[in-house]
Amino acid sequence: MVGRLACAAGTLVAGLAAPLAAGPAALEAAGRQGIAAAAGFTERFQRASAPGWHIAEYDFSHPAFDTDWRRANVRIAGGLTLDLLPRGGPGNRFSGGSIRRDAPTGHGRYEAVLRAAGGTGLVTGFFTYTGPAYGSRHDEIDIEILGQSPDHLHAAWFVDGDLQSRRIPLGFDASAGFHHFAFTWEPGRITWEAEGRVLLVIEEGPGRPLPRVPGRLFANLWAADPSIASWAGHTAPATRAQAQFACVAYTPLKAALRGRPPACAAPGGTS
Repeated sequence: MVGRLACAAGTLVAGLAAPLAAGPAALEAAGRQGIAAAAGFTERFQRASAPGWHIAEYDFSHPAFDTDWRRANVRIAGGLTLDLLPRGGPGNRFSGGSIRRDAPTGHGRYEAVLRAAGGTGLVTGFFTYTGPAYGSRHDEIDIEILGQSPDHLHAAWFVDGDLQSRRIPLGFDASAGFHHFAFTWEPGRITWEAEGRVLLVIEEGPGRPLPRVPGRLFANLWAADPSIASWAGHTAPATRAQAQFACVAYTPLKAALRGRPPACAAPGGTS
C-alpha cells in the first residue's frame, strides 16, 4: 500500500511539469549523463519565496487520498511549514501542502531536518520521484513518517514502477521534535539514516534492481482516505496538523563520498 500512495502523490504533483520533450529511453540516457553534474543545494526556507521550488495547487482525485493540494497550505518563513486543514463541500475532506524542486537530481545525499505531523491518518513525505509525467519510467526513493506511528520510518523504492519497502523503528518520536533524516543514493546502493545512524542499506543484485533515473525532490503532508486505514489509520474529520522542515539539502555523490559534513547539520538543527 505504501508504494501505491507514494507513486500517486508523486505522479499527480509531477503532472504540473512542462510537456514531455523526449521519450523514456532518451530521457533516462540524458538523466544518467547528468547525474554527476547536478548542482547541490541547501534550502532553509528563510525567504518568503523559494526560487527553484514549485508549490502544488489543484484538486486531487485519487481513491487513496482524502486531500487536495493548496498553495496556502505551504508557508515559507523561517522554515517550511506544511498545513493539513479540514475543508467543507464535496470531494476530499482535507487540504494539504506539497512542494517540489523544479530540476531533477540524481545520485547523492538527500537530507531533511523535519518534524513530522502526528495523528492517525496523516503522512509526512520526503522523496524523489520521476515517472510518465516527465517522460521516463517510474523510479522513486521515499522517506515517509506515518502520524499513527511516528517512531518508525517507512523506506520505499520503485524501479520502473515496481515497489519494495521496509518499516524501521527509529528509537524516537519524529513528531515530538526536529530530527535529521537522510538517504544516500549510489549506483548499486541506497542507505537510509536518521540522526546520523544507518537504518537500512539496500544493495543491487540479481533480481534486485535499484532506481537509476534522476527525479525531483518532494516534501508533502496529506491525509489518507478511510479505505487505507489499515495502513495509515483513520483521520478524524476535524483534524488539523503541521509538518515542518527546517532544512532540505542535496549533495552530489562525489562530494558526499569525500566526507563532506551533512549540509543540514547545524547547532540547534535537531532535537
